[in-house]
Amino acid sequence: MYILGIETTCDETSCAVLKNYKVLSNITISSLKEYKKYGGIIPEIAVRAHLENIDKVLKLALSKADILLKNIGLISVSYKPGLIGALAVGLNFAKALSLSLNKPYIGINHLYAHIFSPFLNNKRKIVFPFLGVVVSGGHTELYYVDDFDKIKLIGSTKDDACGEIYDKIAREFSLGFPGGAFIDKIFKFEFKDTFKFRCGRIGCDLSFSGIKTAMIYKKRELEKKGLLNKETKIKLLSSFQESVIKTLVDTIFDAAKKYKLNRIVLGGGVSANKYLRFLLNKKNKNIKLLLPDIKYTQDNAAMVAGLGFYLYNKKKLISLMNLKAIPN
Repeated sequence: MYILGIETTCDETSCAVLKNYKVLSNITISSLKEYKKYGGIIPEIAVRAHLENIDKVLKLALSKADILLKNIGLISVSYKPGLIGALAVGLNFAKALSLSLNKPYIGINHLYAHIFSPFLNNKRKIVFPFLGVVVSGGHTELYYVDDFDKIKLIGSTKDDACGEIYDKIAREFSLGFPGGAFIDKIFKFEFKDTFKFRCGRIGCDLSFSGIKTAMIYKKRELEKKGLLNKETKIKLLSSFQESVIKTLVDTIFDAAKKYKLNRIVLGGGVSANKYLRFLLNKKNKNIKLLLPDIKYTQDNAAMVAGLGFYLYNKKKLISLMNLKAIPN
């Protein structure tokens, strides 16, 4: 079966074609450049970009996969969570294709698609249950995953998402957007303990707003004293990343222990962070750790198509035309 995936939850317009679980094409156009001057996502710009790009991306995905639209057997589209206008573009596009082609479509939870992204191309066998973790610009969530359609939230951030505080701190330091890649690149292991910052945590729930505030206050304090040189900035940012990533990793492994799970599956944009991957592998003992290929860490339609295929093929699930987009 050929599956068409459609992803428009935020700033990426993406279409992918899969043959069962093998990725034949995954085309994404990002409007990221538009947001750099603003330091964040502007919903109105995102919606306009999706409207301009969705048809173009579809044609490119079909061309690269070397198949015709009429050969698509299932349409899989993200319908939650995300920006409501952006979601509506992709969902309505999928419905229109479903009607015109007389083919089924299925709405996908974007976060669940991230969870299953490490399994694309059948690189790894899916064995349940496992701890699913999504770490991105908008979400930091831990799930007990018992099946493709049996996913229970067991922990989350109570304020800012992990990727969100990276963006806010990067903006404070005028590093650019999105901030995660900039801070990860600047990070120096030898400076990670220079300043002591703490993240909030109760059980499997996290809070990052406190470290964000503490970091900004410390930076401005040093700035007023004339002590904020290039090296001090690196020390601050390295200490910040150490606290955030260490807290995240500790929470992940403690959750696995609490729920007696010996498999951890990670997805989302922050899963591309080099230091996060380093600490996960360093701490990993007697646990199967699965991480997505870097190209599938950001929002993409391949992961949406992949989960859609499994839900349709294994669970015989499809969506009705009255399905509505659900925002964050």
